[in-house]
Amino acid sequence: MTEAVEFEVSRTRILLIGLVAGPLMTAASVLIVIAALNPTAVRWLAPISPLLWLLYMVVGVVGAAFFGYGTVLCLTFLRKPGAGLVVDTEGFTDTSSGVATGRTTWDQVTGWHLHQVQKQTSLCVVVKDPEPVLAAMRPVARLMSRGNIKLVGTPVCIGLTGLRGGPEPVIAAFEQYYDRWARRAAGAEEA
Repeated sequence: MTEAVEFEVSRTRILLIGLVAGPLMTAASVLIVIAALNPTAVRWLAPISPLLWLLYMVVGVVGAAFFGYGTVLCLTFLRKPGAGLVVDTEGFTDTSSGVATGRTTWDQVTGWHLHQVQKQTSLCVVVKDPEPVLAAMRPVARLMSRGNIKLVGTPVCIGLTGLRGGPEPVIAAFEQYYDRWARRAAGAEEA
């Protein structure tokens, strides 16, 4: 049995996104589709040209699907027991979001860095070969993680803002367990 450090996902944050922001954005997207299909229903938002009508349809349908899916994911997290991130002597398991990568072992890791967008901080874990990581993911998570590769150079991005305790203890656990693994691996190579 390996010792592990567990980090729980903030339920308050999930509730805020899943019960407030997600449904509001889904409703706004549906309103755009309604305005495109029935301009008299929403006069102030009615499209004034065929090109604008097409834009309304695309933005509305994609937005409703994206935010609706995100809302469902957030609400399913409320029912999920256990920690969102577990760091141990063999690697880490990330189940903290809908695009979480699952299990990653230390032998796949080459380093990590922090990436911040607005007030959201992510721990971006660089892996030797992203393809096996991507292959283990669900299709939507795989698509989003391919975007992460283009944005930050790796598919493994752990949102630290949503984890209880903040970024510092997560980073400390990564440093401690990765260093322990590296020393053990170096000792095995010398033997």
